[in-house]
Amino acid sequence: MDVPLHSSRISDRVSALDGLRAVLATAICAYHLGAPGLQSAVLALPVFYALSGTLITSLLLAEVHRHGRVRLGRFVLNRLLRIAPPVLVLTAVVALLWPWVGGYGGSTTDLGLAVGLALTWTTNLGRAYLGIHQGVLDPLWSLSAEEQFYVFWPVLAALALPVVRRRRALFWVLGAVIVVGPLSCVPFFAPSPDGGPALVYYAPPLSMSSLASGCFAALLLDHLRRSERWTARAGRTATWTGFVLLAALVVLMPAQWKSDPLVVLGMVPASGLVAAVFIAGLGTADTVVARVLAWRPLAWYGARASYSLYLSHFVVLALVESWVDGIPGRALALGLALVVGALGGLIVEIPTDRLRRRLMRPKAGQGGFLPVRHPTGVDRPA
Repeated sequence: MDVPLHSSRISDRVSALDGLRAVLATAICAYHLGAPGLQSAVLALPVFYALSGTLITSLLLAEVHRHGRVRLGRFVLNRLLRIAPPVLVLTAVVALLWPWVGGYGGSTTDLGLAVGLALTWTTNLGRAYLGIHQGVLDPLWSLSAEEQFYVFWPVLAALALPVVRRRRALFWVLGAVIVVGPLSCVPFFAPSPDGGPALVYYAPPLSMSSLASGCFAALLLDHLRRSERWTARAGRTATWTGFVLLAALVVLMPAQWKSDPLVVLGMVPASGLVAAVFIAGLGTADTVVARVLAWRPLAWYGARASYSLYLSHFVVLALVESWVDGIPGRALALGLALVVGALGGLIVEIPTDRLRRRLMRPKAGQGGFLPVRHPTGVDRPA
């Protein structure tokens, strides 16, 4: 069923979007585990960014539509309670396992430095500007980029979204971030000395381009919905257009992408922009792609375990790499990483998410998002 056109936002519990999370996280982990022919999995990260920007902006818009303003403190606390607990558990586990996983992949052997960067959301800055590898904590560089973006974006949204005239300025701001971000990195592009991606790949301006693409798409979708210009047909068109263009980028992705400026500064942010179109359609229209991604086991994993999978897969690889040999061994390592991710979801994500919703539930007589049961069986804000 298509999402009703009067809906104020794309839900963060649309099953197809959760399924997309699971596919993206699995592709990234398979690539890091050395699966052959998966160099295009690097494009999964800007798709993640676009998905994050779309959903976060949709939540901010829902706040404005319901309350006439963004309750900034509540928003920040809600996000912190969602993002931080799995990271705290990861860093604690890594600290315990440091004698076995420290220095993995040429990373820093200084536990204090590694944990310090992780807990201050500055891992990407250490990698981009100081060349500090984080080894098993390396996945946190992308989370760092997100959290840095969300330092200023909710503030801008809180100031501008309640006023229609100001809201228009947000389109210009986001458009500038989308275009200027990659362009600003051009003078600093240089091949990495260690064979990894060019260091500018980790720079905040490049990551924020895809995040801004998702935010832009959410604002535009909200405007089109409210003016009754977004139809089910438009949603299906956006889905298939975005899907085909993403598939084309995947096919065109060269194996030696890490030192290719056209890929790092062109294809990567372009995939975030295309993904924003795909996600806008995927979350609002019934298509074959949406039905496949909404498959219940896939959607459950995306909603409840993909975050833990992404955070922990390098730890798994560091512990089992000496036993990984050939495709069977790498498939076994991926299977183990998926199991660890599911356990992380069950042990960490689900309990802490229940606690978060309990803490954030408005008191009797107060307005706010109240948990209700979605027809698919997944809790979502009202």
